[in-house]
Amino acid sequence: MGKLEALMHLEIYCLDCESKIKSFPEVGLLPHLTNLEIIAFHNLETLECNKLLRLTSLQHLHIRLCYKLENMAGEKLPSSLLLLQITFCPLLEEGSKIKHPQIWPKIKHIPIIQVNYTQIF
Repeated sequence: MGKLEALMHLEIYCLDCESKIKSFPEVGLLPHLTNLEIIAFHNLETLECNKLLRLTSLQHLHIRLCYKLENMAGEKLPSSLLLLQITFCPLLEEGSKIKHPQIWPKIKHIPIIQVNYTQIF
């Protein structure tokens, strides 16, 4: 685990795990992680915000190709986030654009929010 503590950029792909993973993440301790990409979790339905709060250095979160992702559980995403990108996640994209009451309070503090590369906030 000592070498992972210096990790700054992490891309997580889910190519053959879609039948099992419906909630994410269990990130552990990654104190210097600044960039996280969550890619191709096709059956992911809920993003667990409270577990991401442990990533106190996280500045950029990119979620893409998560077709069933529609909910964010927990308080909010980390306050250190400067950029949230949501790409090809139709349910989450819609909730973000219309400022859905279950999603908007968790992301409204982020200075730049992009949905399919179009800035919405």
